[in-house]
Amino acid sequence: MIELIGLTKQYRSRGKMITAVDEVNLHIAKGDIYGIVGYSGAGKSSLLRCMNLLEKPTRGEVVVNGVELTKLSKEELRLSRQKIGMIFQHFNLITSKTVAENVAFNLKAAGKKKEDIPGRVKELLDLVGLLDKADYYPAQLSGGQKQRVGIARAIANDPHVLLCDEATSALDPKTTESILELLKEINKKLNLTIVLITHEMEVVKEICNRVAVMESGRIVEEGGVYQIFSDPKESLTRDFIDKVMQFSLPDRLMKSSSGTIVKILFREAKAEEAVVSDVLQSCQVKGNILHGKIEYIQDAPLGFFVMELTGEREEVDKAVALLDEKTAGVEVMKP
Repeated sequence: MIELIGLTKQYRSRGKMITAVDEVNLHIAKGDIYGIVGYSGAGKSSLLRCMNLLEKPTRGEVVVNGVELTKLSKEELRLSRQKIGMIFQHFNLITSKTVAENVAFNLKAAGKKKEDIPGRVKELLDLVGLLDKADYYPAQLSGGQKQRVGIARAIANDPHVLLCDEATSALDPKTTESILELLKEINKKLNLTIVLITHEMEVVKEICNRVAVMESGRIVEEGGVYQIFSDPKESLTRDFIDKVMQFSLPDRLMKSSSGTIVKILFREAKAEEAVVSDVLQSCQVKGNILHGKIEYIQDAPLGFFVMELTGEREEVDKAVALLDEKTAGVEVMKP
């Protein structure tokens, strides 16, 4: 569906050439919900805006639904963009127009027949749960409602792709959850390919199937969301995941502990089995759980325990070896 080949975007700033996107190669499948995560300045917004040529790449290819956008004429590109919807962090609604008029604006711009527009607007507002707000103005709406208008407007012309530029960053957690649920619903109903950029791994965990991690304009890690969460390779990825999974312990616990502290990782079915208790019973070791958590990512469990193990050194080492064998891995945090 979306293919980026050697994509590079450079800017000139204060006499210097800045590389925002650096030789990115990426494939996003049709119907996927794909996350691109990175801190501010990583280049993710520039990468997203290159996907519909709001930013013209310095070099490289952008292929969307089999069409190489970088080779199109201005008129051809305008028509192709009608099939690439986009929503923004700050909504970008026309304040002087009602909710219905904001949605109708995109339909008029695409040259839809005047008599067809009211019915299509009603259909879209019903889809995003705002049919009763058709005559409201943006100033009368909450942040979540404004974003729903933005989504309705973005999908008005039946796009193949929906690009989301930090679409939930301005929203509170509860509203963010409702917007993500709406995006998932639209993805399923319309088989719409969604590309979502964010600096929040929690958002990726809730909605995405695959994710790319960006740093300094490059993709440093990419894969299925469960794979990335359960086995991150790069320190930047681990940093993002730690903020969601909360792996760290207070220093006072580490210093005051007289035993061996281990972090045990559980993937999929193992996260729901009594592995730890079985191992402790087979060894002369006591276990004290200091921290633990199970997250469900795409309905598959991923969990960890941080435990203090006490007993004879030989028995503790035996327990650690058994846990490492029966789980997804053990990290000794304090010998």
